[in-house]
Amino acid sequence: MKYRYLRRIHLVLSLGAALPLLLLSLTGVLLVYGHELQDWVSPEHWTAEAPAPDAEPLPYSEILERIRAEKPDVRVWSFGIGRDPDRAWTLWLADGAGILNIDPYTGTILDHYKNDESPYGFVVALHRRWLTANPTITPGIRHFISFISLVLIAQVLVGLALWLVPAKRMSRLKVDFTRKPRTVVLRLHQLSGVATAVILITLAFTGMSLYWHGPIEAAVETVTGQEIRKREEPDMTGIADIRDIDAAVAVGKSAFPDQRVLHFRAPQPGKPLSMGVGGEDKIKVNQVWVGDDPPRVLAIDHADDLDAANWFWRARYWIHTGDFMGPVVRALWLVVAILPALYVISGLWLYLARRRARNG
Repeated sequence: MKYRYLRRIHLVLSLGAALPLLLLSLTGVLLVYGHELQDWVSPEHWTAEAPAPDAEPLPYSEILERIRAEKPDVRVWSFGIGRDPDRAWTLWLADGAGILNIDPYTGTILDHYKNDESPYGFVVALHRRWLTANPTITPGIRHFISFISLVLIAQVLVGLALWLVPAKRMSRLKVDFTRKPRTVVLRLHQLSGVATAVILITLAFTGMSLYWHGPIEAAVETVTGQEIRKREEPDMTGIADIRDIDAAVAVGKSAFPDQRVLHFRAPQPGKPLSMGVGGEDKIKVNQVWVGDDPPRVLAIDHADDLDAANWFWRARYWIHTGDFMGPVVRALWLVVAILPALYVISGLWLYLARRRARNG
């Protein structure tokens, strides 16, 4: 009786969330290697070859001057530099003017586009908000997508219960390809679900955390008994605005001389220059705020002293994308990303096959 009840719940959840899960799963597969696919499709927009092995990028001020000369109507909001010296810099523009890809060695604008217009950005927009940009509708869709992630967690837990309730649990994980197709599909369905349950729950939970900040933050703090600290900008009252961007970035980097500048917000009136400085570890990125004229460091948020709650909170995006422990994990994430779609298809096929057998 308990088994039939669980199976009915499993079926109802599958039917209710089938199409959203298919979309999330298939777009998630593309996003695991999304940047690499984008580079392959249009390398001229995303790569920047250094003219010499020891060549240095142009000063930030000179890059800004070249942009002003070519596109006087735009204002740069932030610089995305990254870790790869052969990759174009990504400059986000203010007032919804889009994004510029820049060759940092020549100052050449490689591409000017809106985020959803790039191949990767299009798939991200489809995955995260179903391509909507309406400020009224989009939040509701994001809540719905988070709810679907919660349904996926419930599906995994119910599936585990379906495996645990009957006897001979381990024998039901053996796949014998000489058996009937329905039995083979059922065993593959069960085996893959049990083997990847923790990863699937992790993917769904980290996906939820990107939208449901408050509830997930509270859950993490409750489980760990630790408080997630906020990165708060220093007060700029009585502090002059930055006039020399090159000097300001150099001052900020001097706080971590052995690391590289990964991104920073261009100077804005009444705001400090906010920088991300780090090494090879994508999760441990230090935040540095610089202000005043001449520039000085106003505050530092160190990433080396992260407890479990704060490490997870900063790592959740990288965990969700699988880009945090090398190529093996990314390859595994690619396989796991397709599983929800396969579970929907195989689950519905098993249900229909069971109905046909019962009625035949």
